[in-house]
Amino acid sequence: MAKKSKKRAMKQARDKGDSGSQSQVAPSSFESPTNEALVSSNSVINGGSEGSTVQKKRGRGKAKGVYPGHNRKCDIHDRRFIEKKIPQEITIKFHQNITGPWITFSEYPKEQLNMLYELYKEAQFETDDLVLEREVFDEHVKRRYPDWMWRLREQCVTNKIPQDEWYKHPPDDVTPTLWKEMCNKWNNRKWKEKSDRNKTNRKENQAIIATTGSVPMAKRRKELEEKNGCEPSPIECFRSMHMKKDGVTFASEKAQKLYEKMDARKSEAASQGEIVNDSQIFFEVTGPPTRGRVLGMGAGVKPKDVYGPSSSSQCSKRCQADRLKEKEDFELRFKEAEEKSSAEKMELQGEINQLKEEMPRLYMAVHLSEMQSI
Repeated sequence: MAKKSKKRAMKQARDKGDSGSQSQVAPSSFESPTNEALVSSNSVINGGSEGSTVQKKRGRGKAKGVYPGHNRKCDIHDRRFIEKKIPQEITIKFHQNITGPWITFSEYPKEQLNMLYELYKEAQFETDDLVLEREVFDEHVKRRYPDWMWRLREQCVTNKIPQDEWYKHPPDDVTPTLWKEMCNKWNNRKWKEKSDRNKTNRKENQAIIATTGSVPMAKRRKELEEKNGCEPSPIECFRSMHMKKDGVTFASEKAQKLYEKMDARKSEAASQGEIVNDSQIFFEVTGPPTRGRVLGMGAGVKPKDVYGPSSSSQCSKRCQADRLKEKEDFELRFKEAEEKSSAEKMELQGEINQLKEEMPRLYMAVHLSEMQSI
């Protein structure tokens, strides 16, 4: 009995010591934050009285960006970033550093753009051409700016909040003061009219669904080029960007109909012995670019990416070059056929002349044969 009591006492002392030593160990930086810390960090300043806070439930919090030192390769193709982590990093850095009510890229200060580039460089993406990287970076920010602004407004639009009340619901990345200034600009009559026009235009083309996901379309074009050993045509790109993983089914009925129409025209041209011009066929089926976009190629793809630098509002320089090549090929084939016909004609004429020369001899032979038979 005494032994059991002694063992129980020793165990209690040991447990007490363990709990005491654990309480003295500092918490690891990798441990999950307490509920108190989460509530504090997830509080946002309300637009009302000074110091008032509103607890807002969040998910995993703001994205942190690429950890410096990964040294991912900054591949560029068609003046687009191929490494998908790069656009993600730029987007994260932009949203983490919104310091002014700039709702369009034209309002975005050059100094702010330079600062954003320096923040992006902290991710240490490897590059062989710093000048090209900076040019592509600026073009990327300009191209993505409208989408970034939409992401800020998306919560209000999705929840069907009246536009004159947007200012009451600032996103996590924007202070209430800046958000109110931005909402005032979006509430402008001219901006609303432009927004309505764009909404109508999007509805016209919403049935065409791309299947590229988060993969940049420039990367998809590069993969096709490496696979085929040559630059892919617009029709090949269209098929790749709208085909499901099974390689047979299109993501949308409209995309399938457009592709079938293009494929039928290619077959018709080939059956008639004409030069198959993919760029021209794509242009004729999808129509000319509208508002700087090519139907079925996504917002990031411009007419120059499909047809080359444009020299006409109705057709591209690439189409014109293809037409010129088609004309030259036709003239060459016509000349070859003409020369072949001329050679055959000369050969036939030679045979006729030879027959004419042999005709008297043949007549004489026939006459002698008749005489002998008599």
